[in-house]
Amino acid sequence: MADEARFEWFADVMGVRAGEQVLEIGPGNGASLARMAERIGDGRIVGVERSATALARARQRCADQIAAGRIRLVEGEIGKIAPARLLAELDPGEQFDLIYAVNVNLFWTSPAPQAWATLRTCLSPTARLWLCYGYGTPTDTPTSPKPATTRLADRCAAAGFTCEPTTSGDLLAVHLAPTR
Repeated sequence: MADEARFEWFADVMGVRAGEQVLEIGPGNGASLARMAERIGDGRIVGVERSATALARARQRCADQIAAGRIRLVEGEIGKIAPARLLAELDPGEQFDLIYAVNVNLFWTSPAPQAWATLRTCLSPTARLWLCYGYGTPTDTPTSPKPATTRLADRCAAAGFTCEPTTSGDLLAVHLAPTR
């Protein structure tokens, strides 16, 4: 039940609301997609995943929510996939209210200018952007690997974002806000 507890904590910290248009970067097997889809109700969540194997697992796990149109899956890598391809999963003219990633290392291991540019294009003017890390629960002793927040802050600043970390137990959620 660690997944249930961690995804609930992430959703609480990110302020996930019903009716939102959400993009998850790297949803893997879809565990977080399924939890977030429950939170957004009649909203929509799009998962962009580079692994065809992970997408097949996510399709299987989330089959009912995909059939209902609440979850959409796109194969591709953030920064390499055209922002228009992701936005095409929403109604015309819409952008994402929330973009998040769980345990995606791209943003703290490399400058990733194309990925940051994609995020800027996909974010609505009032959107929220979060990078989340951890495998345990909000009450576990921290043991899972997480990025050094100073390194992440440097990467974010170079991309034109500030970052504010929140931690609980084994979990880290970093809120990013554009500076320019």
